[in-house]
Amino acid sequence: MANLSNVELFIRVVEEGSFSATARLLGLTPSAVSRQISQLESELGARLFQRSTRRQSLTEAGNIYLQYARRVCEELDAGQLAVKRLTANPSGLLRVTAEADFALAFIEPLLPEFLALYPDVQLSLHMSTGFQDLIDSSLDLAIRIGHLEDSSLVARKLAQSHSLLCASPGYLAKYGTPKHPNELKSHSCLSFRTQPGINNWCFKIENDAVDVPINGRLSVNGLFFLRNAALNSMGIIMLPKWMICEELQQQRLLPVLQDFPIIPAGTPIHAIFANKRQLAPKVKVFVNFLLKRMRKI
Repeated sequence: MANLSNVELFIRVVEEGSFSATARLLGLTPSAVSRQISQLESELGARLFQRSTRRQSLTEAGNIYLQYARRVCEELDAGQLAVKRLTANPSGLLRVTAEADFALAFIEPLLPEFLALYPDVQLSLHMSTGFQDLIDSSLDLAIRIGHLEDSSLVARKLAQSHSLLCASPGYLAKYGTPKHPNELKSHSCLSFRTQPGINNWCFKIENDAVDVPINGRLSVNGLFFLRNAALNSMGIIMLPKWMICEELQQQRLLPVLQDFPIIPAGTPIHAIFANKRQLAPKVKVFVNFLLKRMRKI
């Protein structure tokens, strides 16, 4: 493959009409220009110029090569301009992965506003139930809930997710409102579970962390399913606040046992990047957008 600087010099010699004029323009010696053109001719295996003491002209090979050389340099210029535009303004395809429940409950309602603010950004959102490798999956960003393991990835904390217990007015009217965590043993508690076994909810009771065994006929590994079950008066649930903000405001779900803090007090939510040093504007604006909205949760 020909040296690109020699190709660009070849085009300049054609445009300037001579080696000496090109040398003066670029601050080189005519012999240096001649040497680089000779190197290009050697790489191509063909003469590009017919040279004489008075004039020079392109050979047939030179005319053919000039068309391709100009095309290549024009494409490179266009590519450079495109990259500069991409890095100067939020634009291009933004690939994001997030847990399905969080994506549906929190990100999806915000998308119209974000896309209206940044019309040159296209969003590809992959909803998953597990962690995806950012590099192998060609992802720009991951939103992850929970404590992070050590890795080579870069994380920025967006918020702290706080959970609470709640139930529908219909359920509480029928079965009563528990006043102490121990009373949960006699209630239907809807639990998030991925594996069978004994399930406990942990509370701070008189400065101690106390595990309270819960009973219930329904356990699910999906938060949306649990929320809907609670709305249908099937029992008491523990869910993150970002999941049920609207239901709490409309009093379709009512908080219970607020005098007994849940342990852990909160779960971190992070934005994860493969490399923080060269974050594209599209990634930066999306993270900052989420950061502002998540201050309310």
